[in-house]
Amino acid sequence: MAKIKIVLVDDELTARNTIKKYLEDSSTYEVAADFANGKAVLEWLRKNKTDILLCDMQMPEINGVELMRSVHIIDEYLPVIAISGYDDFNYVRGSLINGAANYLLKHELTKEQLLKVLDQVRDRYRIVPEGKEIYRKKGYCIYEESEFSPERIQLLVEEGKVDFGCQNIVPLAISPDFKLHKGVNPYEYKQDICNAILDMLGQILADKYPYLIYMTKKNHMILLLSFKEERSMLYMINSQSNLVDRLQRQVIRMLDTTITVINGEIHGNLESAVSEALKMEKLLEDKLYLGGNRILSFAVAKGITYYNGELPGKFWEQLSFELSNHMESCLDTIYDMLGFMEQKRFAWERVFQSCGAILNLLQQKGILGEKEKQDTLSIMREYEEYEQFRSEILEQLHWSIQSFRIERKQQYCAPVGQIIEYIGHNIASDISLEKCAELVGSSYTYLSREFKKETGMRFVEFLNHQRVNQAKSLLIRGDMSMKQIVEMSGFRNYNYFFKVFKEIEGMTPSEFTAKNQSNS
Repeated sequence: MAKIKIVLVDDELTARNTIKKYLEDSSTYEVAADFANGKAVLEWLRKNKTDILLCDMQMPEINGVELMRSVHIIDEYLPVIAISGYDDFNYVRGSLINGAANYLLKHELTKEQLLKVLDQVRDRYRIVPEGKEIYRKKGYCIYEESEFSPERIQLLVEEGKVDFGCQNIVPLAISPDFKLHKGVNPYEYKQDICNAILDMLGQILADKYPYLIYMTKKNHMILLLSFKEERSMLYMINSQSNLVDRLQRQVIRMLDTTITVINGEIHGNLESAVSEALKMEKLLEDKLYLGGNRILSFAVAKGITYYNGELPGKFWEQLSFELSNHMESCLDTIYDMLGFMEQKRFAWERVFQSCGAILNLLQQKGILGEKEKQDTLSIMREYEEYEQFRSEILEQLHWSIQSFRIERKQQYCAPVGQIIEYIGHNIASDISLEKCAELVGSSYTYLSREFKKETGMRFVEFLNHQRVNQAKSLLIRGDMSMKQIVEMSGFRNYNYFFKVFKEIEGMTPSEFTAKNQSNS
């Protein structure tokens, strides 16, 4: 079904985007084109037809009143809706006297009010959509991968759908550095940012150079600039540099985010330009480890070689053991796992799978609920940078450790709970009941009695169990010498460690290691 076509002119990008957002799901109206100044819209209207014009009254160069007069010279009967930031009746009346069909006040603008005014103008002027296609000749956006090929682009040119020269082409790859937040729909947020950047590119380039933009499924923008009439290499390079500089500054100022840009070479034909552009898009994936907010040249950029292996099984065994025993050393294990992935340069798919497996383990241990896990997985699917994955997993571990502590507080009285937490943080240090009594401000005798009453074990017995658990965790990992394990578990010497370990586990450390390896 054909829609009523609207052209929007307003020097404020946010105002244009608000109106476009309100109309994006309308079955009656669509924004055919939008402009930041009167000169650009007049040039467009000389070549194209529209049904309704929405016009801001306060703009530089040509204000709304002057623009309406010029518009009605081109199309005498085109309905113009005045958009005003003022609610002074005399100002609004002035716009109506000069030919406005209706008006909207910016500070009162809502989706309902916009549609109401559009409906009034449609009914008054008896507007019926003609179903005609409208193209912005020097700017064309491609959304399907199959359409971004030399053959398809050449066909668009031959059919007159786009004014694009197939020589002196410069490709650029642009990736917004999305700042995702909890509670924000990531799909809508990314769409809004991408649409705003497309608008900025349209306003910067205007009618200066023909261009094509391929919007990829990963929300990257591949821009092909055509300098078909130019012969100066220096001019083309400077124009490319100025474009990137302006775009970067506008994105920071207006969207409060940054972009990553890869600049391509100048190509004499469409085939080589498209080929390089697709390689540049692949190179944007290196943002995973190199981060965003970078501008680089494709000619000197070296891509990352990704690792497609998996995390060693010992990591998972150790983490599972620590979570089962509510050991706060699980945080150290997670740090090691994250460090391993970063050092090896895991590919994005492997990073996502590994982080998902960590969340599954947290759920299996009763630490994370199904909904929390699914919500976290959903937002991680949108991540592009490794630091985002790291922060998300560490945040989940933080809450896991907090749950350990809350459970401990509910299970034990305050002094005993405080001592158990102290042991967990200082397992490798010299710990005694005397030191703990001093720490909690209690007498040695009282604390000893309460500790046995609360835990069912004497203090030294409990401490040795915790230290043996620490040793078992390190033995499961299997990448440390026995001397290191003894020291990191807080035992004074190997003989005492050997004696305590066998008393508690019924086997020697070596036998435990052999048994664990046979079960792996």
